[in-house]
Amino acid sequence: MDEPQLYDEKHLSDITGISIKTLQFWRFKGAKHAPPFIKVGRRVYYRPKDVENWINGRQTFRKSGIAKHHAY
Repeated sequence: MDEPQLYDEKHLSDITGISIKTLQFWRFKGAKHAPPFIKVGRRVYYRPKDVENWINGRQTFRKSGIAKHHAY
């Protein structure tokens, strides 16, 4: 199956495990840690390259206890 040119909320939620409601909340709040998005008409989309860069830019951890204090 070909990779979509743009991801919708459901696709991004499926590949990241982040709920659609959380993605919507982050956009509403203008959260700096949220993935960049675009709007086409009234619909929200995410560019695959932006998502890849966003994921690659996330901090990595060696222990879950440390990660817990740096959660979104």
